[in-house]
Amino acid sequence: MYGKTCMVDYDDFMNRYIPPPPGKKEPKSLSSWTTKNPIKPENSRDTGAASINRWLKDANNDDNRAEAGSAHEDGYTVVVTANKVDPIDDTKQRCDLSLYPTACAPQDRDDGANWSEIEVLFECKPHSVTDDPFDEEAEKFEPIAEHRKEILGQIMSYAALIFTKQHRAHLFTVVLFGKMARIIRWDHSGVVVTKKFNYFSEPVKLGRFLWRLCHLSAIQRGHDPTVARVRSKTLDDDLMERRAKKAIRLSGHEIGKHARLLFAQSIANKSDRCKITVDGRYFLVGRPHFASSELAGRGTRCYVAIDCDHPNGPFVYLKDAWRVAHDGIEREGDVLAFLNDETLPGGRVDGVPTLVCHGDVGDQQTVSQDVWKALHPDQHSECPLKTHRHYRIVVEEVCLPMSCFKDAAELVYLIYLCIKAHGQAHKKGVVHRDISAGNVLIYIRESVVDGQLVQERVGILTDWELSKRTDAPDTARQPDRTGTWQFMSAYTLDHLNEPICIADEIEAFFHVLLFYAIRYLRHNIYDVGDFMHTYFDGFERGNGEYYCGEKKRTAMNHGVIRVAGSGRLTFTLPPGFTPPAIGGSPPRETHILNDLIDSLLELFRARYTLHELSKPAPPLGDAGVHPNQASAHTSTHRGRFAGMRQDLAVLHGSNLAGTARLQHVRPKVTPEERAQLETLAAQLHNHKEIEYLYASFFVDEVLQQWPLQDAVPDQLPKDYRPKNDAHASATSRPVTGSKRTVTEDEGDREQQEPKRPARLTRASGKAQLD
Repeated sequence: MYGKTCMVDYDDFMNRYIPPPPGKKEPKSLSSWTTKNPIKPENSRDTGAASINRWLKDANNDDNRAEAGSAHEDGYTVVVTANKVDPIDDTKQRCDLSLYPTACAPQDRDDGANWSEIEVLFECKPHSVTDDPFDEEAEKFEPIAEHRKEILGQIMSYAALIFTKQHRAHLFTVVLFGKMARIIRWDHSGVVVTKKFNYFSEPVKLGRFLWRLCHLSAIQRGHDPTVARVRSKTLDDDLMERRAKKAIRLSGHEIGKHARLLFAQSIANKSDRCKITVDGRYFLVGRPHFASSELAGRGTRCYVAIDCDHPNGPFVYLKDAWRVAHDGIEREGDVLAFLNDETLPGGRVDGVPTLVCHGDVGDQQTVSQDVWKALHPDQHSECPLKTHRHYRIVVEEVCLPMSCFKDAAELVYLIYLCIKAHGQAHKKGVVHRDISAGNVLIYIRESVVDGQLVQERVGILTDWELSKRTDAPDTARQPDRTGTWQFMSAYTLDHLNEPICIADEIEAFFHVLLFYAIRYLRHNIYDVGDFMHTYFDGFERGNGEYYCGEKKRTAMNHGVIRVAGSGRLTFTLPPGFTPPAIGGSPPRETHILNDLIDSLLELFRARYTLHELSKPAPPLGDAGVHPNQASAHTSTHRGRFAGMRQDLAVLHGSNLAGTARLQHVRPKVTPEERAQLETLAAQLHNHKEIEYLYASFFVDEVLQQWPLQDAVPDQLPKDYRPKNDAHASATSRPVTGSKRTVTEDEGDREQQEPKRPARLTRASGKAQLD
């Protein structure tokens, strides 16, 4: 959210977002505020909520009346919930007080917040200066003091949670600090906040906002009209219950078990059950099995869903996101349709999802970027806020995360298949540009052969929303980098304006391979969390920009990954496994994965060495030293350093080996050495060369070197968080990696239900419910 804040006058804010209700007269009570002290919601005697509720008497709208029905009280109310958390909220966050539709508001202050029903959230702080989460004097309106930063982070986490729990295009929050207040509007482009005002001396400003808001329609308040809750004991509700319990059968065998179990988990809380519209078709979903916590960005949510056009068919995978709507950026569904089309040159690309349907969601689009442009009329091209459109896509396949690989050999094989898919897509004319840990998945292809269920685990390369046609111009389409920081090549991170090439993508696949290997295989790293931070999340800052971290850059430049206290990174064999000897050589003592990593690092070293050699020579000084100046210069130095020169004369006569005096010059290579470097680096620009390298580790005599079932539980600490997320603002990446989580807690790999179930394919009508 850094750099994506717009600050406006109160009246400007109200005119843009909170219009007066037609035919309604503003009550005089909005000018009254009876509380003498700032609101302290933790105090049971505090009367702040009661004062606000007096403003809301008879404030209502048709949508709320219809939702409440005849059986419930309509209208709105503010409830204090500072003392207890929402029992179904995994984050265990609590908020001070919130505005709710009266029909679904918590009954008293001991019930805890109901995040799925909050209309406007209030955060209350005691001090008018030190508790202000924004700074009107700062260039980007964001505070410098750590305490104020923490408060900003707190209200951001609340806003993110509401976006996660509700289907919204935007939302409003209020922050009260001492006797001052700000009103905030959030969308997936940025945040618009009012200048602070004194709600004790001008209570009408706060009262008018709430009174008008309660008269707005659901759409004006930010709710998504294309999502409807599934009522209990309806046909849709009965279908969801039945599908959660009944297996799909193919020739007598259950298929898609993981998808069914995950769907059952998602509808455990009946309030999560919804019907979602995608391009005129309907899908039944429960709680998302992944929801991004990012505010400014795509805000991706993923569901295992029932296709209402095929209610008894396999589950499908539905992704809800706010795509970047800039010129030249294709919708992901259009890219998949192109890759799926077997009639076009290049044929169907294997290893990518199969499109069911997709489409933009009505006219839902962010508007915060328009406010920034209005405030900076001469700087539209420099706007840091992107335009996002609400978008949904459905594909046939439902996947396991790559973290569910069984052993190192399978991990390498699955990455290899994703590289093949990348190569086929590139040959057809599309480059992915966001290779990351969350975008390589495991597809379980199921079929029945001779009466037996056969499951084949293959790799799927997904999330093509940042892809680009290979024949498109190399001009930037977004105001920052494209990709996921942790997995972007060192070259891309150090060259902000360079287009992504095949070599960058091949390097990104390497970083993904390393990411999973470090977490789930044995090695000589003592502190996995520290390594993950320095290698994947690390960064350096210069000239106001963020660049590649030292550890990743050093590994690429020198072709070796160093480990604190252990020397060179080495993957180790599982206890009791001794690889068979090959060709009379003694059995190897370390994991064969090290050979593949070293082979790839050698290619990267060649590429980066050539880049270093191609850099222009540093500029010379302005002018040479005049001979007369040179003489005086030498004389001055002789006098200043006479003692050292005398010591040198004595040392010269001693029996010392002496150290060669070197010049700081650019590295030099012979023509033969350069030719060898060019041969190695060229392989990174050829998919077939990389596929051959990976496949060469699976020939018969080498295949037995791979141990079976050598994956271990996740070695990344469960409480791991990047130590400094400042560079997240300089990229298009989420803080923890991908648009889909890549830091899930695996626990017991054999027992825990995976967060992504097996992908399925439609079985041409042969798969039936029991």
